[in-house]
Amino acid sequence: MIFRTLLLTCTFSFLTGCFGPATFDASSDQRIKETTKQILETLPESDREEFQKALMYYAMGGETGIAAFLGSALTGNTSDDTKEALMAANISAIDGLTGEQILAKYRLDAEKLRIKQEQAKAKREQEQAEREQIAKLSEEAKELLNSNQFEAALEKYRRMSAYPSASDKAKAGIESTTSAMTAFAEKMNYIDQIEITEFLAQRIDTYSKKEIPAVRISVKNKGDRSLDKVKVTVYFQDKDGKTIFEEHFHPVLVSKYNFSGDNKPLKPGYVKEMEKDRFYTLESALSEWQEGDATAKVVDIEFTDSGHG
Repeated sequence: MIFRTLLLTCTFSFLTGCFGPATFDASSDQRIKETTKQILETLPESDREEFQKALMYYAMGGETGIAAFLGSALTGNTSDDTKEALMAANISAIDGLTGEQILAKYRLDAEKLRIKQEQAKAKREQEQAEREQIAKLSEEAKELLNSNQFEAALEKYRRMSAYPSASDKAKAGIESTTSAMTAFAEKMNYIDQIEITEFLAQRIDTYSKKEIPAVRISVKNKGDRSLDKVKVTVYFQDKDGKTIFEEHFHPVLVSKYNFSGDNKPLKPGYVKEMEKDRFYTLESALSEWQEGDATAKVVDIEFTDSGHG
């Protein structure tokens, strides 16, 4: 009833009395109707539309009330009588105020709301920017870790830790990177214990191809730990001694995907030699390769007790 009354009375204007500024009276529907007409008549034409908005704003309970009103309207959880009762209680906030006072109050509340909305928007934008920066730092840290650039990866995680929402993730990243760095140092220190006992690079003929590049590699474990993987990189040079190609080989590889029949760890003191006349062959023809000019280097290992076999 109040809502309909406001809609009707805000459409018309009537003559007012001569006893000072008219004030809004929220004591009854009739007084709301009468005083609204009086106030509208006293206000400049340019303020009347804004005054109507102010009445609706306060009738619905201001910012919080509007959200609740719209929510109940969408869900149908509030009856018409209940809505009327709520509006009657809400509009008492401007009871006894003149039109100018109501407008001043409305403008102040509207400005507060605008500032609040701008702050909320700025906060959302800042949070979004932080999420994007955190994701970027995390991805960069992972790439650095995968390429064994541990100090650079740690720096990315330290920068992440500056964001409260990413502190746990940054802490986990620092711990995993530190652990990986320790494990890598351990492997690099042990690599010197792996001796390449045979290395031969030449062209050979197979049943299907002629003059293809091929290598033979044998290794020995001179250390005191068993190995599930030994990775050797071979670098091929041209006639000028410049490296033009590289290929990775695994003389030792213990894996459930290894079906070669030789799926055993390389124990301390043991050697791993290729069978006579057996070679690793390359897919590339390496037409610029100077036959015989190649070097081999152990670049990675994996301990049997590392749990990654």
